[in-house]
Amino acid sequence: MKPIKGKACRRFRKSAKTRRVTQRKPSLAPVCRLCLQEPGDPEKLGEFLQKDNLSVHYFCLICFVCKKKGAAINCQKDHCVRNFHLPCGQERGCLSQFFGEYKSFCEKHRPTQDIQRGNVGEESCVLCCEDLSQASVENIQSPCCSQTLYHRKCIQKYAHTSAKHFFKCPQCNNREEFPQEMLRMGIHIPDRDAAWELEPGAFSELYQRYQHCDAPICLYEQGRDNFEDEGRWSLVLCATCGSRGTHRDCSFLRSNSKKWECEECAPSPEGSGSHPGYHIELSHVSLGSSWL
Repeated sequence: MKPIKGKACRRFRKSAKTRRVTQRKPSLAPVCRLCLQEPGDPEKLGEFLQKDNLSVHYFCLICFVCKKKGAAINCQKDHCVRNFHLPCGQERGCLSQFFGEYKSFCEKHRPTQDIQRGNVGEESCVLCCEDLSQASVENIQSPCCSQTLYHRKCIQKYAHTSAKHFFKCPQCNNREEFPQEMLRMGIHIPDRDAAWELEPGAFSELYQRYQHCDAPICLYEQGRDNFEDEGRWSLVLCATCGSRGTHRDCSFLRSNSKKWECEECAPSPEGSGSHPGYHIELSHVSLGSSWL
């Protein structure tokens, strides 16, 4: 009988706890799926529309630019009820940020810059070298090089190409202040490799071994672009750069020599303008089986 009483007691406590939680839980009022606010004032937010489990303010659906439905972006400024489509907002001067909370602002409440302008007609975009004389929200000033201005479209194209790991100030190479300011001003910086690294075969040249003899006089009968896998006509690459090569016999390297440096990488001996690896005594040069 005791185990039965214990189970009944636990069941009773669980039931009482469930009732207490249910009593504390407030009733959930419907909120707008777009702005996450309650119905509010219909004169300010429009009629509160409900269908099935979806609730929205009428004004949240209407783009203030084109006056059509489907506007899913609203200005983040307090008490601003403007909503817009992304393309419509871009045409009207609205700004969307692509970091943090991904905020969007209408043209009246968007972040601004205190642009120090020079003489009218004398300013040009550093990236495209075209005129910047017309005051416009489509111009962006560099935070680190204060006299440098860019077209927004030029900076966005640059950011899309260089991406996060290579995006920096085109003038001074600033990698901290410049990207942060561009993000604040609505420039999208993709978090990926640079565009040139994503092209097919972008690194194919790195997998190709250098295959050319660069000795001042090549002694191999089959020419500079041919070599053997082993022996006196095997190709030895520069141990420093790897972009120069020589046949072993063309630079008089011993069969057990494992290191050779080209003229550009090795320091020249004092009083001589050439590297010992390239220095050839003509009295000891052989071409095939004959001696010069």
